[in-house]
Amino acid sequence: MRTAVRIWVVAGGSLVLAAWTAAALLSRASVLVVVLPSVAALWLLLLLDSGYLIGRQWAHRRRRRVGQPRREAWTPAPETRRPIDYPNVLPRPPGDTPVDRQGRFRATGIRLAALPALAVMCLTVQTVFLEQGGDLGLGFVLAECLLLVSMVWTVWTSQEPSQPWVTSRVRAELFRREMFLLLASVGPYLGRTEEEAGQVRDARLSLLTAAGPAELGTFARLCDRASDGTERHWQDAVWQYREEGVPPADAETAERMRTYLDHRVRRQSLFFELAAGTCERTEDGLGRTAKGAVLAAVAVAVAYAVLLHAGRGEDGPSGTSAVIALLAASLPPLCNMALAVQNLFASQRLAASYREARQELLGHENTLRRLLAEPAGAESAASFRSLVVRVESTLTEELRRWRIIVAKTEFEAGL
Repeated sequence: MRTAVRIWVVAGGSLVLAAWTAAALLSRASVLVVVLPSVAALWLLLLLDSGYLIGRQWAHRRRRRVGQPRREAWTPAPETRRPIDYPNVLPRPPGDTPVDRQGRFRATGIRLAALPALAVMCLTVQTVFLEQGGDLGLGFVLAECLLLVSMVWTVWTSQEPSQPWVTSRVRAELFRREMFLLLASVGPYLGRTEEEAGQVRDARLSLLTAAGPAELGTFARLCDRASDGTERHWQDAVWQYREEGVPPADAETAERMRTYLDHRVRRQSLFFELAAGTCERTEDGLGRTAKGAVLAAVAVAVAYAVLLHAGRGEDGPSGTSAVIALLAASLPPLCNMALAVQNLFASQRLAASYREARQELLGHENTLRRLLAEPAGAESAASFRSLVVRVESTLTEELRRWRIIVAKTEFEAGL
């Protein structure tokens, strides 16, 4: 759903809520009054869900503007060929959009984290502000039940909620890896003629397109498996190929090195740098929110205790104490909500993984620059192929860590 459509959906929901509220106040009909809190609760969930996705699109455009100077600094020299300019190398086929899948996963997780806090607020409003047996009090109880049922239903029906996002990103990364394996003639393409490499490429891309989560995990391994179950790592195959005295490479080896340096190593390093910065800012914001909620909850609890002590002789609670009671009951669930969202994003762990992968890529970049400065020959060609396997091993390991961090068997409601 596009941002403009979401804005119109939020506006339509707001109009429905306003019309329902006006009808309930003017007509005083019991049905309208009882259902009003449930309508307001549904509107809050709609606002929370669509508001996050709208804000996500805005933040994505802002990050693009802020990161533009860094991307311009990466831009390769005009004479450097793109990967798809080489024989047999094909662009990644069009497929899913990982950003949308990630957004949907996180929007659902945020909504689940907010449901307990909203349910507690409904119960507190009904207990503190409304008389027993009234239509509006009954409506808040029904709204609380609606929120809790919605939470349980979402958790039970959303098994493996991160799987579409994980599968989409893993498949995209493996498509990209296949392009560079073919470019460097390593892995399944080592020692192949152009015709043979094209046949292997078509077979592997077809397999990758139809692969499920389990098959993608097997496909990501940096080794060839024989029919008897034995495996040969691509790194070992590179040096065995070199020792057999096979011609090292074609005349484009140095040009392929430059392409790999700019379009694989440096570009991926830039991605990790920008992604780590985004994760660190997100973690900082969520951490500050959680700490602020804890401090506010402590302050409100102390104030509520003071008011209770000062108003011992009063017949009923004052308006001020009622508001403080609402805050005292609502702030702890809000704090828990912030912690649940922080756990959902896992920004700190992702940033550490990105930083580690980038540091390894910087070492590979220095090695590749040294190879480019050396005279072309069989030794440098073999070293380049070996380096490509090490780079792809680094990126595959980062992808494995990312999958472990973000994958969830089910949502964890913020209880």
